[in-house]
Amino acid sequence: MDRVDFKKYFMDHAEGLRGLMRIPSVFDANTQCAEYPYGKPSYDALMYMKKHLEDAGFAVAVYDNKVISASTGTGKRIDIASHLDVVEPGDGWDFDPFCGIIDEGMIYGRGSQDMKTSAWLVFLAIKKLREEGYPFHKEIRLVYGSDEERTMEDMRTYVKHAGLPEFAMTPDGYFPMAVGEKGALMWIIRAKYRGIVKFLEAGVQPNVIAPYAKALIDSQDEQMIRDYMISREMKGSVTKTPEGIWAEITGKSAHASRPELGHNAASDLVKLIADLWHETSFEELSKAFGDPYGISGEYDYDIAPMGKLTSNLGILKLQNGEITGYVDARYPYGVTSDVLTKKLEKVLSSFEVSLPYDDPATYTDPSDPYVKACLDAYREVSGDDSGPLISGGVSYSKVFGHCVSMGPVFPYEENLCHQRNEMYSADNAVKALEIYYKAIKNLLEVSE
Repeated sequence: MDRVDFKKYFMDHAEGLRGLMRIPSVFDANTQCAEYPYGKPSYDALMYMKKHLEDAGFAVAVYDNKVISASTGTGKRIDIASHLDVVEPGDGWDFDPFCGIIDEGMIYGRGSQDMKTSAWLVFLAIKKLREEGYPFHKEIRLVYGSDEERTMEDMRTYVKHAGLPEFAMTPDGYFPMAVGEKGALMWIIRAKYRGIVKFLEAGVQPNVIAPYAKALIDSQDEQMIRDYMISREMKGSVTKTPEGIWAEITGKSAHASRPELGHNAASDLVKLIADLWHETSFEELSKAFGDPYGISGEYDYDIAPMGKLTSNLGILKLQNGEITGYVDARYPYGVTSDVLTKKLEKVLSSFEVSLPYDDPATYTDPSDPYVKACLDAYREVSGDDSGPLISGGVSYSKVFGHCVSMGPVFPYEENLCHQRNEMYSADNAVKALEIYYKAIKNLLEVSE
């Protein structure tokens, strides 16, 4: 058999990826209904992928308009699960986040790394193997969800209907692969408030480091606020109005699990208010979220092999006399959400703390033959002998259990997931396509 020209195959199908990238598949409460469970844009992305699968000769199953799947082969089932939803782009981009442009060796736009490109690549890998007549003596099932970035209720619905596979892989993370993921939870915090702040709004999504924060403060001391921001090198602006002073702070968005890649504007703003006016609510918030590892709030943990807890005040609002916040935390195996919640309640004593979402840590043995099959493909193509990783991110691995996340971000490239100006190298996409192609071949050869 002739060697596959993966670059040509990718470019021959690049227009399909461009079209997928152009769909602004962010959760949309305004269009959410029975037909569009997560809003019309996410549904549109799902139906777009459904059409391409059908055009390629796949029979597609639809699960409550939340998930689609397409299978090849018979035997023990292996799922390759991707999500087509993306996080809010936020502001400050140098290009349209939904431009869907592939130019000068780069794929531009929200979802290029997380994870529309790799969702498309695994489709191309199986499409190519089918065209070659490769024997599928296991069932390889492509699965696409549309709400991974919020609750993963989409994939839980799928598993409820379809059951669990023998093994799953999700191309949603880093190469070589992650065999374990920290626990992930979301706290909602609420408190009644009457004080110096008239209005406050910060952040875009719980699992995104807040890139902006603004507050209307009942004060006319513009210079005091300005001096404070300058002394602490906070980026932003101060504007005096008849209603009070608008303080706006600019941070840097990044994935909540990688706080070292971003800067939380919400944490800066609550510290400013706490330090200048010493109000209890904001002093508690400043202590709880003074750093991204829970150290100032005394709920920090660092447990091998998963490492440090991370804590992200992703959204904070003050409206109609109530403060509401949404906090994303990733925690290592060895501590439970119950313990963490009690510690947060202690520091946020004037707040009500609830825990609507919690997924404990997961781990798959690196010696597992399915894991080895995937890792061997990565090593063959990349020449990199690195071992598996532990991830602070959350992927569909949480739903499947016996699952690894694999790519598309290579160890040597910048991670722009959930950040502005997200982009991905077309050359890396070609390399990832070859890895997925060979990984699927290897998975088919795992002895039953």
